[in-house]
Amino acid sequence: MNRAEKDLPLMTTVDDETYDELMALVEQRIVHIALWEDSLADGLADRPADSAAQDTFDIDLYLEDGVYFELYGVACFDDPDAEAWNGLATTGERLATLVKSGARLNDIAVDEDDGLILVIGASGGQTLYLAVGAWLLAEWDELPE
Repeated sequence: MNRAEKDLPLMTTVDDETYDELMALVEQRIVHIALWEDSLADGLADRPADSAAQDTFDIDLYLEDGVYFELYGVACFDDPDAEAWNGLATTGERLATLVKSGARLNDIAVDEDDGLILVIGASGGQTLYLAVGAWLLAEWDELPE
């Protein structure tokens, strides 16, 4: 186990108990999303990120009732069968647009390896799927600037 794994109690799979806890967050409005320029995975691997070709991201997702996700190694999809979004700038713009349109956490899903998938819905029927490599849940009192 490396130092980062000892310091951060990251969740990487969803069991029945975790699933039930996460389902309690469904239908909450997303009030803020922060997309990080530097990925934890890139830092651990000691490799520079190519932001134009990047297709996984580290994201903080803040829900209206004071809970937020720290999401690591997230791939963003418009459809489960579509290609993952590419590019840090483009992804940041698309996520900001979703939040401004009143996006909500519509559902919690699990992939074939028990990995977390957050299903985000926005006005107009747009849906976004976030396939999450690892995550933490925490509480927030004040939104970041």
